[in-house]
Order: sequence, then C-alpha cells, then structure tokens
Amino acid sequence: MILSLEVPRKFLPLLSAKRYKGAYGGRGGAKSHFFAERALKTCVARPSRIVCIREIQDSIRDSVRQLLVDKIQKLGLGHFFRVFDGEIRGENGSLIIFKGMQSYNAETIKSLEAYDIAWVEEAQTLSQRSLDMLRPTIRKEGSELWFSWNPRYKTDPVDKFFRSNPPDEAVSVMVNWRDNPWFPDVLAKDMARDFEVDPDKADSVWNGAYGSSEGAILSRWVNEAEREGRINNDVVFDPYGSPIEISSDIGFRDTASWWFWQRKVGGFSLLKYDAASGLDADDWIPRLQDTIRDLHLGRLGKIWLPTDARAKTFQSKHSSMEKFLAAFGAERVEIVPPSKKLDQISAARKVIKRCEFHRERCEAGIDGLLAWEFEWIDDNNVFSRDPLHNWASHPGDSFAYGSQIMEQYIVPEKKKDEARYIGVGQNNTATLDDLWRLTPQQSRRI
Repeated sequence: MILSLEVPRKFLPLLSAKRYKGAYGGRGGAKSHFFAERALKTCVARPSRIVCIREIQDSIRDSVRQLLVDKIQKLGLGHFFRVFDGEIRGENGSLIIFKGMQSYNAETIKSLEAYDIAWVEEAQTLSQRSLDMLRPTIRKEGSELWFSWNPRYKTDPVDKFFRSNPPDEAVSVMVNWRDNPWFPDVLAKDMARDFEVDPDKADSVWNGAYGSSEGAILSRWVNEAEREGRINNDVVFDPYGSPIEISSDIGFRDTASWWFWQRKVGGFSLLKYDAASGLDADDWIPRLQDTIRDLHLGRLGKIWLPTDARAKTFQSKHSSMEKFLAAFGAERVEIVPPSKKLDQISAARKVIKRCEFHRERCEAGIDGLLAWEFEWIDDNNVFSRDPLHNWASHPGDSFAYGSQIMEQYIVPEKKKDEARYIGVGQNNTATLDDLWRLTPQQSRRI
C-alpha cells in the first residue's frame, strides 16, 4: 500500500535520512500535522513501532492521539488502523503508543529500545534529564527521533541541541504560518487580533520568537530593546563618562551573577554579564578585577551587593561584604537598600526601557531576563507575586538590584548660567535639559 502526501516546501529537509529531526516555530505552521502524517505513512509502508512523547502526560487526552485519529479518518486509513484507548495498531503489525517522559526511569525506559521512532511533541518543555535518557534508548538501526516545538527560551534543552551546536546527524527547520499553504482563515483572524492586543506575546505565539510566557517579568521589554536596536555589539565603555558600577546576586555555592553598568546621558549601558556556580567572594574579587582590566572598563565606581552579603558562613570567618570592603575599600562597596521584590521588579521595568546591552558579552544575562518569570501556583490557577527560583532568577535579581540603584539616580541640578547649546534637535540646538532625555543611541550621534 502506497500513501501519497502533500508536504509544505519548508519541510522538505526533514525528508532526508537523519537521526534527529526538528521542526520549530509559531502556531499555524503545521508542525504537528507534518509529523502525524509522517508517522502514519511510515506505519503503512512497513511494520514500525512509534512512541509519541511529552514531558508530562497525565492522561491520554494530553497526547497527540486525537490528532492521529483525525488524520486516519482524513486519509481514509480506517480499514488499516485499529484505534484503542492507549495505542493505535496497524494491520501489518505497526504500533503507536503514547507516553510521558516523567513516568520513566533508567530501568523502565528500556522498554523503548526496539522502537523505530520517538516523536516528542511540545518539546520545549522536555527536560535535560529526559533528553539524556531518550537519546541512547532509541537505538535500533535506522531509528529516528522527531521533535516539534514552539520556542520558549534559548536555554531550553531542545533549543540548545538543535540550534546552538547540533550534531551532524541532526536537521531542523523553522516553520511559521507563512510557510503553511493551508493556513486557515479562522486562524488568520485570531492572529490579527492577537497582534493588535499584545504584539510581543503574539510574536512568540505566531512567529516562534523567544521568551514571552504569560508569567514573564521582563521579556516584553527585552524584545522591545531588540526591535529598537539597543542590543548590539557596538555598546562600548565611554572613557569620558561615569565610572563602572556592578550589581550582583551573590551566594555561596549557588549561582552568583554580575551586571556591569555605566550611566550615560539618557540611560544606561550594560557592558558585561558574568555568572558562575560554586564560587565565593575570594574567587569573585580577582575575577571582577580582571574583567575590568581586560575589557578596559576604566575606573570602578561602586559594587552593589545584596543584603545577604553580610551573612557569614561556616566555611569562612568573614562575610562577603567584609571581604569586598577589604579588597576595594569602603568608598566602592555598598549594600543595595532593602526593598520589596515587587518594587525591585517595578524598577527593572522602568530602567530597562533606557538600557542598551552589549549583545555578545551580555548574552547569557539577556537569556536570563527573557526567561525570568513569576511562579505558577497550580492549586489557585494563578501566578505568584514572587519570581520562580531557577537559573533565570539570578540574572533577574542582579539586574533588578542594579535597576533599583539606577532609578534612584538624580541628575545634578544645573545653574542657569550652565545651560549651553549643542548641535542637535530642532534648529540644530538642544539644551542640557533636552540632552538628559535623549536615549543612549541618540547621544552617541551628537
């Protein structure tokens, strides 16, 4: 029996012989439809075993079972397949089952060793543990692993695997609604409405852009900075400007993170982000000194430490605060004034609108700001007032601490006779009062 299928042109690379195949992008790109049809076609062509996987599958309704059932009816394959509650069987011995990765451990996952294909749907939620277990398990000669997902964060395991440093035996394509020749009018209307209401969220839902979950804290403003060109590799230290200031979220044997700020006319430049785990103040002090020297960041202004930097540990007689004071002096080390988390977030949302970032040196920090989000409470079906404590909370917290300080910065008052004119603006003039309102990009063009 031969089954002929029409395939959108964008999916053609996935028809090649590769072990790992990925399709990612926004809603309406037909990613799931493509893999569902390929699964049925494979089962019809030869006896095959296919496992359809999600990270969490509490019930069969969470799986792609219904999509496959609909495809069976559409393609006229009801005579070939028998549909059961938990599996689909073909008359030639083919088998399709549905599983959640969190139900597996190192022993039970061995039951999948003889399978020909593993299709991971909603793969953006797949954990690194699950990916590490699944890859060596699907080991049959000629076996394949398929992944379909809507990008969430650049740091998600499936994105890192396919888009950061993919192996030679991997191929992936980005497909969006524009690539689907059968994109329905009803979805087109939904998409137009979404872009009118919330363009940033719609960019993620429909175009596959990173970082725009409902609980996101700063992703909207990070994406705005990207669109406005405030994230680039031309952001440099101004030797005639303010000294470098560093905001931190430092903890012992926990991830510590550091943002390097320079106040500039109209806003702030983020020149560097650094983070690592398992280091304490004795490690960070020379590392920060080396960064300032190696990047030619000029003189150091202030290092702003969180309030818990005053705490002492069992491993040391001195707190992080005491060690930094000894290394840099009292005039250069201060504790961020205590404040509520929501006030810190509010400051971050205000300040980020006037920030520019060095793309390469701040890449990991920017990824963290995109992923920083409020914690979801299942019992109440709402987002918490506190951010989720994960890897993204460290760059988020340290940026918020710095924003709190930057927001409190007051431009020195100028005497009337200090007002002067500079060649910008209407009639080629602007006062210093105008100058303070310029963005960093505008000030560089003066």
